[in-house]
Amino acid sequence: MLAWLAPYAVELGYSQTQSGLVLGFLTSMEVIAGLVFPWLASKSTDRRAIIALLCLLQLIGFMGLALAPQVSLFLWAGLAGLGIGGIFPLGLIVTMDHQHNPMLAGKLTAFVQGVGYTIAAISPWIAGLIRDHFNSFNSAWLLLGGLSVIAWILSWQFNPQGYVRQYQATRCVS
Repeated sequence: MLAWLAPYAVELGYSQTQSGLVLGFLTSMEVIAGLVFPWLASKSTDRRAIIALLCLLQLIGFMGLALAPQVSLFLWAGLAGLGIGGIFPLGLIVTMDHQHNPMLAGKLTAFVQGVGYTIAAISPWIAGLIRDHFNSFNSAWLLLGGLSVIAWILSWQFNPQGYVRQYQATRCVS
């Protein structure tokens, strides 16, 4: 999103300054979400509703960028930014929720971050290929929206009641 939002805004006729402002707004929303949503999630051990909300915010933002950019790039970027900014720290928190052993929690978190950063490193390249093939960013935004739906579905699997059962074998093996 950071790599392609400003060029997308320029394609839509925004000036470079306006495009930079949209990108700055996205980043501001990510920072705010990174502070607010983990705090909200700390109120309960079951974080599924907050994660689902963040996936929904991303979905609305991506769909708005793809299907109705004329409404307001600031609105869509802001919603996507809230979702993206909140989902990153929640991903780390939920990962650590799975293990009570600090060493195993660290290993699991490192694995999840490694996979996540690999995906994040490849994503702008894939979005660029999609943009070049279709001469539009819309397909990339739609793909990200589709991934948000998958993440929303997966978010309901993070039931803290099942963590001990699922990871009991990990404790015995390690």
